[in-house]
Amino acid sequence: MGLRNKLFLQHTVTIIMLLTAMYFIVNYTLSKSMIERDTQTLSQYFALHRIEALKIVNDKKINIEQLFSGAYAPLIASHLAANSNFQVQLFALDGTIVGNSGDKENLLKRSDIETVLTGQTATVITEAADTQYLIYSAPFWYEGKIVGGFRYLLDLNQHVQTQTQMRYWFIGVALVCLLISLLASYSFFSILMKPLQDLQQALRLVSIGNFSKKIVVNSHDEVRELAADFNHMSDALQQHIELLHYEQGKQKTFYDNMTHELKTPLTSIIGFSDLIAKMDQLDDIRTCNIYIRKESDRLLNMVEDLLQTSLKGNEAWRVKLEQVDLASILTDSLRILEPTIQKSSIITTLQAEPCEVYLDPKLTQQVLFNVIDNAIRHGECTHLHISLESYEGQGQVRIVDNGKGIAEQARQTLFLPSEYKQDRIISAQSHGLGLPLCKQFMELQGGSILIISQEGKGTEVQLRFNTSPSL
Repeated sequence: MGLRNKLFLQHTVTIIMLLTAMYFIVNYTLSKSMIERDTQTLSQYFALHRIEALKIVNDKKINIEQLFSGAYAPLIASHLAANSNFQVQLFALDGTIVGNSGDKENLLKRSDIETVLTGQTATVITEAADTQYLIYSAPFWYEGKIVGGFRYLLDLNQHVQTQTQMRYWFIGVALVCLLISLLASYSFFSILMKPLQDLQQALRLVSIGNFSKKIVVNSHDEVRELAADFNHMSDALQQHIELLHYEQGKQKTFYDNMTHELKTPLTSIIGFSDLIAKMDQLDDIRTCNIYIRKESDRLLNMVEDLLQTSLKGNEAWRVKLEQVDLASILTDSLRILEPTIQKSSIITTLQAEPCEVYLDPKLTQQVLFNVIDNAIRHGECTHLHISLESYEGQGQVRIVDNGKGIAEQARQTLFLPSEYKQDRIISAQSHGLGLPLCKQFMELQGGSILIISQEGKGTEVQLRFNTSPSL
């Protein structure tokens, strides 16, 4: 059973209980009020009848003993009851009814007479022949003593009919009020439950990761506060999840890039190892060992950086700018790539004069490795020319190949992160991470990278470095 139905059922039971209690209270109050009113009326009649009886005695028509005798009492009782809706009885000191204006003999002996003879008035309700009677009895005092009593019998049949009509009227009004109350309460509970139903629906959406549903409540009560708290919670959850996705994406990008960069020293180490097997000269072998050790140290440093990043939770690349000779870095980079270049049968020329610039040697070498490796692996070229010159106060490296070039559409997405490339191709030789990483490395050093290419006419990559510190 839903909450609305439970509230409606509870409200219905409460109203029925209240109406039932009101029915009994009204019925009791009405009956009591009618009895008290009739008792007061009969008491007033007794006062008038006593005055009239005393007047008859004072006028010497009869004496007080004859008033309560069988000879005169019936006539006086009939006279007093004339034009009234009740029956009058007179009784003597022995409790005998000596005068009766009616024929209700079964009501002659009652305990009320005994009470009256002790000097008190008495009111009782009795039943005879399926009819209820209100009996009011009072003592008749004369010269300081009780000489008899008057007894009045009022038929309550009209009162019963009035009470019955009042009951029917009350029940009808109560049913109408109950129906109106139930309709109003059902509508009210429906309005009250609507934001809760919206909240339930919104919670289902939140459970599947949809935070777009907002609860709107126009009332100024706890339900509105609950809706506002839910909306705040939903917004906070959405922000936290978006931040979590951002952090996860940033972390994944970093580790993708780091993993990609680990390939270069490993490739160099493997290449120099292969060359050692083909060399006879001890000096050449020593030279290869030097580069193997150098690339091993670089690989070890990269692994240590990766470990520190994992421990500190910081995925940012650390940049350390130094003033170095860019020509020496170019020469050293080509020497490391020599095994790969020899396998590709590509003629490589280098034209470089000393040029002092500010850069991070490790990041710059990674950029050179990626650009030259891309030309070797994907450019389909036979000649690769690398030059270094000063350009507008900057050190500029130009890497030019005579390969197949790059189409216009492909050039527009070269530096986009891999997750934004719909046509990204992943293979054992390429993961689509190199050029975006080169751009990031160059910008971290305050430099830039530019690619100029035409399909079928080769590709030129320009790397520009600052000759003065910019960071």
